[in-house]
Amino acid sequence: MENIICKACSASIEAELEFCSSCGEWLGLKVENLDNVETKPNTQITRNRVPQIKCSSCSTANLPSVKNCKECGNPLIKPLSSYGATDLPNRKEVPGIRAVFFLALIVPLIAGASFFYNSRIADDVIEEIATVQQTTNTSSTTTIQSVLQKMFPASCSSSSQLNDEYSCENLYDGSLKSWQDNELQCKDGFLEFTFTEPMYLEFIVFQNLESSNSFKRNFKVRDIQVTTDEDSILIEKELQNSNGQQWIDINSTTANLRIDILSAYSGEDVGNSNAFKECAIQEITFFGKS
Repeated sequence: MENIICKACSASIEAELEFCSSCGEWLGLKVENLDNVETKPNTQITRNRVPQIKCSSCSTANLPSVKNCKECGNPLIKPLSSYGATDLPNRKEVPGIRAVFFLALIVPLIAGASFFYNSRIADDVIEEIATVQQTTNTSSTTTIQSVLQKMFPASCSSSSQLNDEYSCENLYDGSLKSWQDNELQCKDGFLEFTFTEPMYLEFIVFQNLESSNSFKRNFKVRDIQVTTDEDSILIEKELQNSNGQQWIDINSTTANLRIDILSAYSGEDVGNSNAFKECAIQEITFFGKS
C-alpha cells in the first residue's frame, strides 16, 4: 500500500486518506482522483484546521500533540510549577505583618511594666497619701482629713509556728524575720490579726521570703481566703510564686482580719540542700484609715 509524507507533521500515512491521521492536516486531492469526486453545484466545503501552538522562542506554529518545537526544539508546555505561582508578599507590601510584630513586642512590655508597678507601689504608699475632703453647708465649711497609712495589729495568732523565733508577730514588725509553720507545709494553715479598734482597711501587701535560697526551699502560700468582721467580705486570691510584693484589696471596716491558706507551692531542692517542710511568709503590711 502506497504511503505519502504529511507536509505538516512529516508523518508517513496512507495515500488514500484525505486528512493526516497524525495531525489532522488536509492533504488535498490527487489529480487522478478528481474524476471520482462527486461535486455539487453551489455547495461550499468548509474544512477546519487543527489549532496550533506558537513557540514562545521562535514563533513557529506547532501541533498540540508536539511537546517540543519542530523548529528550535524548545519545550512548548511549561512545567506546572510555573503556573499560578506568585511571589510571597514582603513586609513593605503587607503593613499588617509589621503590626503583628509590633503587638508581639509591646504587649509583653506592658504586662511587665504593670506587674512591676503593682509590686512596688506599696513602697510609695508608705510615704502616706493624704486625701482631703471638703463638705460645705450654708453656715460654714468643714475640712475632714483622712490619711491612708500603715496600720499595725495589736496581736496575732496562727495555726502553728516552728518555734518562738518564727511567730506571727514577725509578719508586721518590719524585720527580716519570718513566720513559719511547724513543718505542716502550709496545710490547714491560718493567720489572724487583731487591731485595737475598728478601722477602714483598704489593702494589704503580701511578701514571701526575700532571700532567693530560702524562698525556693520553703513552701509558699498559693491560694488564700480573707475574711473580716463584715460578713459580706469574703476574698479569695491566688498568689504568685514570687518573692516580690503582692497587693491584695480588702476595702472593709474591721478590727480583725483572718487569712486561711487553701493551697501552697512546694519547696525545692537547691544544690545539695534539700527542700524545707515549713510554710514561710516574710511580711504582711496593712494599709488603712483610722
